[in-house]
Amino acid sequence: MTKTVLLYFIYAVVILFIFIILFVSFAPQFGSNPSFNQKKYYNIFPNYKDGDFQNLEQTQLITGDVSTWTFFKNDTNRRPNKDIIPNKVDYASFNNINTNLYKIAWLGHSGFIININGKIVLLDPMLGNYAAPIPIPSLKRYNEMLPIVPDSLSNIDIVVISHDHYDHLDHSTIKSIKDNVRIFVVPHGVGNHLRKWHVKEEKIIELNWDENYETNNIQITCLPARHFSGRGPLNRNSTLWSSWAIKSPTVKIYFSGDSGYGKHFKDIGNNHGPFDIALIDCGQYNKAWKNTHMFPSDAVLAAQELNTEYFMPIHWGGFSLSIHPWDEPAIESIKLADRMGIKYFTPEIGEVISNKTIDRSYNAWWENY
Repeated sequence: MTKTVLLYFIYAVVILFIFIILFVSFAPQFGSNPSFNQKKYYNIFPNYKDGDFQNLEQTQLITGDVSTWTFFKNDTNRRPNKDIIPNKVDYASFNNINTNLYKIAWLGHSGFIININGKIVLLDPMLGNYAAPIPIPSLKRYNEMLPIVPDSLSNIDIVVISHDHYDHLDHSTIKSIKDNVRIFVVPHGVGNHLRKWHVKEEKIIELNWDENYETNNIQITCLPARHFSGRGPLNRNSTLWSSWAIKSPTVKIYFSGDSGYGKHFKDIGNNHGPFDIALIDCGQYNKAWKNTHMFPSDAVLAAQELNTEYFMPIHWGGFSLSIHPWDEPAIESIKLADRMGIKYFTPEIGEVISNKTIDRSYNAWWENY
């Protein structure tokens, strides 16, 4: 009887394992992996070694203990007390640049829509419901209502993706917008996910750090970040992660993507700054992964080293991917920015900001939730 039970248990484990492998291999949300020839090509890159992309400096991913239960449980302060009600972005009005030099609206978490010189640029447009390949309640978006519906977006000039994690690269969003996008600019390897999702080859531009793509008087530069990548259990660091500089004659924007603090910020400030706006990772931090996400003190220091006129804390306000209070990134970072004399802006989700309206005081809107 014991042998029979053991055999059934082994069969069940094997079947479950096969199911997981098949699910990860064929479910579209997991994307795709670099081919053998691509990996062979990556070997010429200084930031690629032994089959993996590398950070500029040694980066231990897990530096402390965190329990699975602590991470997935729903503490009252980890999420807002009620659904966030975002401002609605009027896309027709947003498209009209008028006499503004730029317009920018935060979509929550790390997503942005920007109008530069009448050209529409999206940064990490994650507009899905879950920051995961399957619905996990604790990883659900804070708001049912979106600041803008993906299907309503038309004539998008450029989509910039920082890396392939689920809270930045969302299958459902890409599927909705792909036919209305002229160009996707992504780090090396991320293009494979887009191809799997039927984005046309001619729309995909893949870059390594310190490479540029220029169109319509907008220069987009792929720059280092201190992070990692992967959408499945077997493809960790198979694609590149990056930060970005977006420059035009009217505005210079830095977008950190996800990054721990590192020496790259000072180098970027020296070589690519000064910036008008720096959108900097400042949420979902934890001592257990302090090398790959910044605490508020790190983010404000990075803003200073980037030599930016305005700093905005990002990577919060959308999902709970750590165990700190959901609004702590904003509260703590603006305290530190005030102390260091760094100007910042903390708009509501979906609120449109322009060069004419950025320099003002901002309400602590998060206190309403």
